[in-house]
Amino acid sequence: MTEIRPYIGYGEINFNMTLTDVKTLLKQKRQHFRHDHRPNKGDDPEVAWDIIRIDNSINIYFAKSKMWKIEFENSFIGRLKNGISLGTPIKEALRIDPTLEYNEWDEQFESQLGYWLVDNIETGAIVAIAIFIKEVENDELFYSYNWCE
Repeated sequence: MTEIRPYIGYGEINFNMTLTDVKTLLKQKRQHFRHDHRPNKGDDPEVAWDIIRIDNSINIYFAKSKMWKIEFENSFIGRLKNGISLGTPIKEALRIDPTLEYNEWDEQFESQLGYWLVDNIETGAIVAIAIFIKEVENDELFYSYNWCE
């Protein structure tokens, strides 16, 4: 089972990689993926994002070709070092990681350990895990986009 490593990445994919690096790695592994482009027109600043989508289970986000977030969902099999994975009941995750706090605006649980969780309101199970670079935790730092220069 692949370990999800906050602030680092997972498997051979790490946050120090560029869009080109990731596409090259996936092609070498003959891994099917889709490349989407989100122009973010009207945002301030207006910085486009590229998203690599792998098997409807992993989404890798880039700004100016620099990776900043990885989302795991659907059929992804992997877990955080603390054992939290897709399908874990959110009540269990809250017991495992007492730093988790609910963010009503984004409708997700945010950990001080560098990850976010989304649960299914009906089942109470985790349906998505996101990890990211440290700058994401500070809007002013992240949206300056200095980290990707």
